[in-house]
Amino acid sequence: MRSIPSGLLALLLTSGAALAQPATAPNTAAAAALQRAQAFIASSGCPSATARPAAPPARFTDPTVREATYHRILIEGCGRRMQRNYLAVVMPDGASRMVETLPGTTVTDPVLQRDAMQAATAAARVAAPNCQQIRPQAADFDGQDSESTATRRTRAWTENWVFEACGQMLAVPMRFTPSPRGGTDFSASSSAVRRLN
Repeated sequence: MRSIPSGLLALLLTSGAALAQPATAPNTAAAAALQRAQAFIASSGCPSATARPAAPPARFTDPTVREATYHRILIEGCGRRMQRNYLAVVMPDGASRMVETLPGTTVTDPVLQRDAMQAATAAARVAAPNCQQIRPQAADFDGQDSESTATRRTRAWTENWVFEACGQMLAVPMRFTPSPRGGTDFSASSSAVRRLN
């Protein structure tokens, strides 16, 4: 079980209100995440695709919520493979919420995604200085994951965070390093941003 500083999950939910949707009963969060992925499949033009958990749900503790789990769902079909990620939270009043976080094979948790997003967006802005509409599209782990079942990462890793910027697709290299003080340090390389189209 991973501990998150007080109030961060609630802050994440309120900051992503456009993505927050009511979930089903609290003890069916895994089923609700699969249902969300199946709804995505239905709207994607590939009805033969399948969805399954990519990893066991990760549990988080936070005194501002009753329960929080993070679900990574693998979608395969029509020659494609992708991962959708969902945070399921049961609020103190019993209300359930499901928030879709960054899609992709990222190994960052929702709070680290939120914390690193400003640096990643700033790096994308360097590559597209005249674009006011920079939107995150995906975040993918770069390389072999030797710590896929670890509750706390001990080694540095890299990811490519993809942004859409006025019609351009940009890959921002991100580096994450577990800190000896706790938490994870991160950096975005604006000089190494790649155009994908």
